[in-house]
Amino acid sequence: MDQDKLMAIANDLTNEDICELINMVAPRLDVYFGILNNHCFASEVSFACMNGGVVQINCKSADLDDLAEDEFLRSAIAEPNTVTDPTN
Repeated sequence: MDQDKLMAIANDLTNEDICELINMVAPRLDVYFGILNNHCFASEVSFACMNGGVVQINCKSADLDDLAEDEFLRSAIAEPNTVTDPTN
């Protein structure tokens, strides 16, 4: 599909429609958060919902009561910062 057709479809969608569309494709999505201590933080999309007037995307990692419950995340948090400053 060309970009103009896709843009026309996107502009016709309400936020509720976008929320439903995200839920339909959630298994195909992953959200990148960044890097901490050489650990790449990302999470699968769990679901989307409306939060006031905006679409809120909830990641599977958000299901944890504490991010440290996840072994990978806990190890990233526990490791000392290994990134060096190239200006030093």
